[in-house]
Amino acid sequence: MSLAADAARESKDLSISDRARIHGSRRFAWALGGIVVIAIVARILFILGWTWGAPLHGDQLFFHQSAARIAQGKGYVDRFLGQGPLVPTAEHPPAFSFLLAGLDLVHIRSVDAHRIALAFISAGGVLAMGLFGRRLAGPGVGLFAAGIAALDPLWVQQGGFLMSESLYLVIVPTMLLFALRCIDRPNRWDFLVLGFLIGIATLTRSEAVDFVLLLGLVVVVLAVGPWRQRLVPAVAVLAGVGLFLVPWLVRNDIQLGSLTLSTDGGFTLSGSYSQDTFSPPSPEYGSFDEDNQFAAVVYIVKYEKPPDHAGHWTEATLSDAIGNGATSYARGHLSDLPGVVLAREGRAWGLYAPGTQLHYDVTEDLNGAAGPKEAGQIMNWVLLPFACLGVIQLARCSKRRLLVVLVPIVVVALNAAVFYGSTRLRVAAEPSIDVLASIGLLWAVASGAHRARAVGRQYAAGPSVRSGRAAR
Repeated sequence: MSLAADAARESKDLSISDRARIHGSRRFAWALGGIVVIAIVARILFILGWTWGAPLHGDQLFFHQSAARIAQGKGYVDRFLGQGPLVPTAEHPPAFSFLLAGLDLVHIRSVDAHRIALAFISAGGVLAMGLFGRRLAGPGVGLFAAGIAALDPLWVQQGGFLMSESLYLVIVPTMLLFALRCIDRPNRWDFLVLGFLIGIATLTRSEAVDFVLLLGLVVVVLAVGPWRQRLVPAVAVLAGVGLFLVPWLVRNDIQLGSLTLSTDGGFTLSGSYSQDTFSPPSPEYGSFDEDNQFAAVVYIVKYEKPPDHAGHWTEATLSDAIGNGATSYARGHLSDLPGVVLAREGRAWGLYAPGTQLHYDVTEDLNGAAGPKEAGQIMNWVLLPFACLGVIQLARCSKRRLLVVLVPIVVVALNAAVFYGSTRLRVAAEPSIDVLASIGLLWAVASGAHRARAVGRQYAAGPSVRSGRAAR
C-alpha cells in the first residue's frame, strides 16, 4: 500500500472533533504569536519614548554593574556602601545580574542594549500568560490574558527600567502554568520543574521564598490523593528549589558569614518602620521611608561598634543591626500596626493614597515616565473588579485551580503586610489578576450577549407573545 493511501486512511480515522482541536490549536498559536510580537513592539516603544539614554540609579545601577563584573570574571561583588575595594555581595539575589552578564558575554553590553534585549526576554512572560490562561480556562482566556500582559504599563515598563521584575514576570506565570500541570496530571518531572522555577524566582526577588511553602504545599496537597503518595512530589519540589538556593546560601555563609538569601532585608525593614510610615497624616503612611533608611545607615556606621569586636562593618552585620532597630521600633508601636497594615495593603492594590503612591513610583526610578505609570494605575482599577468577578466564576468551575491562582495574590498581601505597600511589590500578583480579570470580563461579555439575544428573540416573536409573557 502506498504512503498516500496510508495517509488518506489515517486522515479518515481522525474524528471531526480531533480536526477541530488541531485547527483551534493552530489558530491559538498564530494569535498568541501575534500578541507576543505586539508585546515586543510595545516594550521597545516605551524604551525609545521614556528610558532611552536615561542614566541608571540605585538598584538599576547595581544590576548593570554587577553583571559587568560577573562577565569580567570578578564574581558577584560590589563596593560596600559604594566605597573601598570590591567585596562579595548579597545585596540582591543574583539571578537578574547573571541574566545581564549572559548578555554581556555575547557583546550586548550597553545600558540601552540591555533594555532592548529585555524587551524581547520580558515578552516571554506574555507567551507564558497565554499558555497559563489556556490551561486554566480555555484559549479565549489565554489570549485575552496575554493581550493584557502585552500592553499593561506595569508589564511593559520593567525592562526599560532595567529592573529584576522584567525577569520575575516571565518566571511567575510559567510557575503557575506548571503548578496547573502538576494538579491536572501529577508527574514527578513537572514537580521538579516547579521547584526549579520557585528557586529561580527566589533568586530573582527574595520575597518569592514564600512560594516554597505556599505554592509548593498547595500543589502537593491538591495533586495527590493518599498522604503516602505525596512524599515523592514533595521531595521533587524541594529538590528543584534546593538545586538553586542551597549553593547560594552556602556561598553567602562562607563569603559573607551569613546564611541569608539577601542582605537587603534589614535595609528594607528600616525604611518600612519609621515615624513617617506609621503616622496617618504623613504622605509616606504605609509606604517606604528612604530618608529613615539612609539615616539609620549613617548613624550605625558612625556611632556604633560592629559586633564580636570586628574591625569594620560588613553587609551582613550592618543589615542585621539596622533590622534590629526597625523591629525594636515595631515592638514599641504595636498598637499602630493594624492601621499601618491596612494602609500598606491599600497601597499595594492601588486603593489607598493613589496620588502619593504615584509620586513615589515616579521618583523611585528617577526616570519619570509619569504618564505610563498613571496609565498603569488606571489599568489596575479597571482590572480589579473584573478579577473579583473572575474569582467567583472560577470558584464555580474549580476551587482547586482557583487556589493555585490565588497563591501569588496571598504572597503579595503577606509581603506588603510585613514590609510596605508599593506598586512594585504587586508585580508577582499581576499574572493572577490579569487571568482572573480575563475570565470575569469574558463572562460579562458572554452574559450580556446572551441577554441581548434573548431580548432580540422576544421582540422578534411579535407583540402578542410579549403581551402574553407580560400577562403571565
